[in-house]
Amino acid sequence: MRRVPAAVAVLPACMIIVALFGGALVGAVRTSLEPGPAGLAGEVSLDAWRAILTDPAFLDSLLFTSWITLASTAISMIVAVGLAHLIRGRRRALWALFGLPVPVPHLLVAVVVVLWIGPAGVVDRLAGALPFELIRDRAGLGIMLVYVLKEAPFLTLLIVAVLGPEVRAREEAAATMGAGPLQRLRWVVWPRIAAPLSFGSLIVAAFVFGSFEVPLVVGPTYPKTLAVLALDAARTSELDGQARSASILLVTAAVTIVCALLLVRRARADE
Repeated sequence: MRRVPAAVAVLPACMIIVALFGGALVGAVRTSLEPGPAGLAGEVSLDAWRAILTDPAFLDSLLFTSWITLASTAISMIVAVGLAHLIRGRRRALWALFGLPVPVPHLLVAVVVVLWIGPAGVVDRLAGALPFELIRDRAGLGIMLVYVLKEAPFLTLLIVAVLGPEVRAREEAAATMGAGPLQRLRWVVWPRIAAPLSFGSLIVAAFVFGSFEVPLVVGPTYPKTLAVLALDAARTSELDGQARSASILLVTAAVTIVCALLLVRRARADE
């Protein structure tokens, strides 16, 4: 039986994704170019783009979202490397235990965090108030906590999957030649885990940048993330609210597309 080329096999799925995602992007672009209250129907206007680009709230939101994305991804990477070192070589049951948070919805984790460390939460009732604020804090610590709890196990499983017996053997050989733990991590472990860790981190960054559930539950009232800012603009009574919301979402989509392109570039470099 003749094998079907891989490009042909995935073509139907790609066509569906392009149709759905591309159609949504085209619709968002059209909405973002709708005229303001004083404009005429059918004309193209950049009023919504001017409004968000000159709005200090949008600029603060862009910086805040970028901060949350970079910090959450970096912390998740560091935690994942440490967790992978702890569970590698152990029973699969321990892998499954660390993987339990992966399928849990982000919204559920955010609600649990609020119930535990929020005002009048479980920790507050048992041990008193925390010395620092995690819920609604302007630094976004609560948001980052939820993302690290969710994404670090995901990255951990990606790392553990490539740390096989051959890596352990190379580490032991390096140790016999006098290499310390950091040297073994740099010269033996890191080349092995760099590719899956970078793949997973780009996926995490793209998700965090465009997600709105967690910031909506535990995030501060100001600054808001771009996704929450777009949601508020869409729910406003102002006539240009939909256009401003679409413009903000297009900025978010542009960042996620860049992450996707970096993933493709990385995949080609590893071939």
